[in-house]
Amino acid sequence: MKYKETLDKIIQSMPNHGELETAGKVIAIGLATYIVTKKLYDAYAGPLSGVPSTFYAKFFTISKGSWDKPAGTLYKKYLAYNDRYGPVAKLGPSYLLISDKTMIKQVLQQDDLQKGEVYDMLKRNGIDTTFTTRDKGVHKHIRRLISPAFSIKYLNSLEDHMHDMLQNLLDKVYSKVGDHPEQGAVVDIWKLWQHLALDVIGTTAFGQTFDMIKNESHPVPDVIAAEMRWSGWVVAHPFLTKMLTFGRPIKSRPVITDFMMKTIEARIKSGERRHDILQILLDTKQAEDPNDRFSDTHIITETILFLIAGSETTSNTLGFAMIELLRHPQAMKKLRDEIDTLEFVNPERQIFNHEQLKNLPYLNAVINETLRLDAVAAGGLERKAERDVTLGGTLFVPKGTSIICNIYHAHLNEKYWPNARSFEPERWLPNDTPGSVKPDLDAFYPFSIGTRNCIGKNFALMEMRLALSTVIKLFDIIAIPDEMEQANDVRHFVTLTVAQNKFNAILRPRRI
Repeated sequence: MKYKETLDKIIQSMPNHGELETAGKVIAIGLATYIVTKKLYDAYAGPLSGVPSTFYAKFFTISKGSWDKPAGTLYKKYLAYNDRYGPVAKLGPSYLLISDKTMIKQVLQQDDLQKGEVYDMLKRNGIDTTFTTRDKGVHKHIRRLISPAFSIKYLNSLEDHMHDMLQNLLDKVYSKVGDHPEQGAVVDIWKLWQHLALDVIGTTAFGQTFDMIKNESHPVPDVIAAEMRWSGWVVAHPFLTKMLTFGRPIKSRPVITDFMMKTIEARIKSGERRHDILQILLDTKQAEDPNDRFSDTHIITETILFLIAGSETTSNTLGFAMIELLRHPQAMKKLRDEIDTLEFVNPERQIFNHEQLKNLPYLNAVINETLRLDAVAAGGLERKAERDVTLGGTLFVPKGTSIICNIYHAHLNEKYWPNARSFEPERWLPNDTPGSVKPDLDAFYPFSIGTRNCIGKNFALMEMRLALSTVIKLFDIIAIPDEMEQANDVRHFVTLTVAQNKFNAILRPRRI
């Protein structure tokens, strides 16, 4: 009986339907009022309210996906946005796009802000790698373990392997020319550089060449190209990606995973010790400190990263360098004249030693100007303020603000680079050279800066010097008008590339 009386009292004390409906309306109105008030405050009174932007961006974050049409053109929208609204612009209430060199340096180096959430979307197999991890401690730890593979002493030991791959490249081109050297042959230079870079990273980092130059076919490179485009889509559509994957980690494609697993198993089975990236990663499994031991999945994921990063960036830069030289014959002639002053150390093998090349002024100028004008990371570098910061000593940026460092806009800024959109290697020559203009190194970020800079910088420069000088020395390169026109269509899928993923030119052996 007491139970029934208690139940009746509870029922009587409960609000009726009308009261519940009223309470719901009050809550809804209160929530809406809060959201509207917050939006109005951020737009007109918040710490970032004075930053110029579109009217829409005052209240809502501009969707990357809506701007990335056609795919791979988001970087163009960013360039236009900074052109219109200045070096500091707002993409949303808590989202900045900056191209001011002082602020970029502060974000990437001085304050060393945490990588942005977009890197979570690029993570594979749920594994933190040197590229994707946002945790500074994890990054420092992994980088410490693999840094021996990028020492100058070790890089010097790789030169013979690079020479072997370059010899394969020369043999391939000569075979295409055949019995008509005076006519030359049409060669897809873009793919040729891709094949070279993949074979170089394969033989130097993993001890196993893909034989891409010889065979011009391998499933892994095709999957890498697809991965880059997929990653570009993921960056532009983070919300859709989460929906499509149900929030689960994105896995590496089986073709790449299986290939790397077989490579690892072959190394272990052979008993061979080779001082390369793969060996360094394998050796962590016997590390005294358990925290230094990498799982098989981590080793596979990290090696895939180096496979992609060590090939795509270098080959694309070589491709753009060739396109720029063909657009500017006077620059091609100056580079050839410089290279022609050198003799091959081994006449039987027409390949230079890196020691001959590393200090060539015009060769380095061409590479640097290509890296500036055709920046690898044209889509920007994203960071997130994990604490309050004041950018440039004037702009207060609250904790939680996302920041895209538009390094490409800085590379193309007339304030920093006279005739910024012109290919002028002379700007990189010593100051006493006629026609030279001192480069603004504070506005130049080809390999990023700070703790997250590219660990493979010296490796890439070495490979590019050897490859470019060898081909320029031995071949006349003749432009094909239709190909030059197509090369104007440039896209960005994690790295900058030509839309067609090809670039043909005529290569004709020189008489030297």
